[in-house]
Amino acid sequence: MFSPVACSACSKPFQVPEASLGKPTVCPWCQATVLALPVGAPAISPTPPTAPAPLSLDDAPARAPVRPPAPPAVRMPARSPRNQLWWALAGCAAVFALVIAAVFTTAVLRQKQGHGLSWEWQTFTPSDKSFSIDMLGQPVEDKEVGADEKRYVAEGWYSGTTVWIGWRDLTQIQVQLAGSKDAWQHVSKDLFNPERDRLKNRYGGALTKDATTKFEDPLTHEVRLEYPGGRVVERMLVMPNGPRPRVYYIGMAGKFDIESPEVQRLFDSFRVTE
Repeated sequence: MFSPVACSACSKPFQVPEASLGKPTVCPWCQATVLALPVGAPAISPTPPTAPAPLSLDDAPARAPVRPPAPPAVRMPARSPRNQLWWALAGCAAVFALVIAAVFTTAVLRQKQGHGLSWEWQTFTPSDKSFSIDMLGQPVEDKEVGADEKRYVAEGWYSGTTVWIGWRDLTQIQVQLAGSKDAWQHVSKDLFNPERDRLKNRYGGALTKDATTKFEDPLTHEVRLEYPGGRVVERMLVMPNGPRPRVYYIGMAGKFDIESPEVQRLFDSFRVTE
C-alpha cells in the first residue's frame, strides 16, 4: 500500500510505501532527501544545537607547554657483505692509484736527473762491420753531415740522453801527419777544431775542456761543454793504421755525471775491427 506524502522542500505531493513513512526518502521532483510525512502532518525541523557558555579565565584548564617534536632518528643502513666487498675493492684501487702516481713521479724525476742509462744500451755495428760500440737505443744515420763523414745518433727513450758515433776517412797527408812526433798539433786544425766548433754551435754553453788527453794508440782529444740542458763530452780518436785510417767522434749529451760509469762504458765499448 502507498500513502501520499508532500515534499517539505518543493511542497509537491508524491507517494511512498507505508513502510517508508517517517523515514528519509528522495523527492522524485526536486531530488531532495526529506522525511516521508503523510499529507497534513507538521514538518519537523531539526533543533539547532545549543552553543556552550563561554568559559572564564578561571574556568579554563591549564595548558601544558608545547614542545617541538623531536627530529626523527637517522639510521644508517646496514652494510651487506656485497657492499663491504665493494668498499674493500674501492679502497684497494685508491691505494693502487696512489702507488702508481708515486712511482711515475719518481721515474720522471730520475729521468730528469739522467738515471736509467743502464737499461738502454744496445751494441751497434755499421754495415761495413768496421767497428762496434754500445749506444742508447737504436741509432739513426744523421743525413745533415758532410759527404765525407758518416754519423749515427741514438737517444735513450727513458733517460733522454743522446749519444753518437761519427767518422771520417783520413787523407794520405793526414795519415803521414798522424804518424809524426807532433801529430796532435798537425791534425788539430783539420780534425779537432772544426768538430769542437760544431759542438759549440749545436749546444751553446761554456767550454770546460778542450785538450789532447792521449798522444798515441790512439791519439785522443777530448771536449767538454756545460749548457742549459746538461753536459756534452766527446772524444776524437785518430787511428791512422789498419785497413781503414780514420778519425772517430764519440760523444754524449744530456743530464749525466761526466765521471759516471755510463760515460766510461760508451768510450770503453768502442772496438775497431782489424
